Amino acid sequence: MRQRNSKNRHAIFNLISKYEGMLEKGQIFFSEERHYHDLIDYYERECLLERALEVTEHAIHQYGYSVDFFLRKAELLLENEEAEQAMATLDLADTLAPGSLSSSLLRAESFAAMGMYEDGIFLLDHLKSDATAEELSYIYVCEALIYENLKEYERMFYLLKAALEENPSNTDALSRMWFCVENASKHEESVALHEKILEEDPFNALAWYNLGAAHHCLCNYEEAIEAYEYAFLSKDDFEFAYRDCAEVCLYLQNYQKALQCYQDVLERFEPDADLFLHIGYCYQKLGNYIVAKTFYQKTLDFDRYCDEAHFRIGECFAVQMEWQKAISAYLKAIRIEDRNEEYFARLAEAYCKTGNYKKAEIYYRQAADTGPEEPQHWIALVNFLIKRRKIDAALEVLDEADENTYGPELLYYRSACLFELGLKKEALLVLEEALYEDFDAHEAIFHLVPVLEKDVEVRAVISVFQPE
Repeated sequence: MRQRNSKNRHAIFNLISKYEGMLEKGQIFFSEERHYHDLIDYYERECLLERALEVTEHAIHQYGYSVDFFLRKAELLLENEEAEQAMATLDLADTLAPGSLSSSLLRAESFAAMGMYEDGIFLLDHLKSDATAEELSYIYVCEALIYENLKEYERMFYLLKAALEENPSNTDALSRMWFCVENASKHEESVALHEKILEEDPFNALAWYNLGAAHHCLCNYEEAIEAYEYAFLSKDDFEFAYRDCAEVCLYLQNYQKALQCYQDVLERFEPDADLFLHIGYCYQKLGNYIVAKTFYQKTLDFDRYCDEAHFRIGECFAVQMEWQKAISAYLKAIRIEDRNEEYFARLAEAYCKTGNYKKAEIYYRQAADTGPEEPQHWIALVNFLIKRRKIDAALEVLDEADENTYGPELLYYRSACLFELGLKKEALLVLEEALYEDFDAHEAIFHLVPVLEKDVEVRAVISVFQPE
């Protein structure tokens, strides 16, 4: 597949080179119309709309009798938000092919782009009376696009559904359905619709993909994976299906299956930084840290400012207990992104492992300040201070934490600090509150102050709140 893609790229780049050479000479001529179409397709995919429009002008100059190039020009003008010029181009197309459905659909889109929604809908309603089932399907898609502009996503959904009922193979309708379902929250209806389509056409890759996406949003993860797999088995160059399947596998922590999907992408398509990052993450979770670091480095070869790649390299070194290398990687991540509390927290832990408690305290504090709404970072800082016998400082941090977040475990830590300061009455009152909030977390206080496990009063309070 990659070899075929490489050949295709080579062919289009040769065509571009030939075209640019003609531009320099001031004479554009291709013996076949398809060369113009190939150039237009390429520039459009690359979002180089002005270049694509330039090619259509040359194509129209050479093949002025071909209505297709006028229609392509109108499409590009609409993409470029030049609806009035698109309308003028369609007038020229109509002189070559009066009553063309494609021209009428583009005219309806132009009306919508100019805010003339009623005119667009009126035109489409007029077209419906004499349309075949296939033509009606495309009319419904065009009408759905108008309602998309109006942000009436539920109506858009039912129009796309009608389009697919007329023609289940309508790729325009299938391609737009995922976005529509997301915005209209029609996931269950989407499942029923696409299952019905697949009963008639079991190799419809887009239908399988939409079914997978609907199941994914409904948290039917195994069904989503199965649908995505059928999507790329039906169409082996369906890149999004591989990637989305891998995403669900990652969520389910099925790293081996996710890795296989990402490797399929790597074999078939052009790699990117995100792909290498995910492959590295899979290897990391599978315990192959050397290979994981290799792929994280490949990520950085694509994007030297990928903070997550540096962080993940640090995580691999941390597991291997190479703390200085882990610290170096964490610091690189932080220099790129200094608003990620997890980076600071892991750096603090690494400094603890090296015995550099001064820096560890700084970065535990930085983690809490960066993510003040997350109780775990306050807990990590308080835990560090208690272990360093800085009980008063730990209580001050707990006061600050109370102003930013809430968590029952913070109450256990406060109780532990009060016990350590000899304030037993106050400590028992706070312990009661903590037990009321979350009894199951009470073991935390014994980890902090082990002697309390044998304390009669503490045991008595705990027994009172013991669930029956």
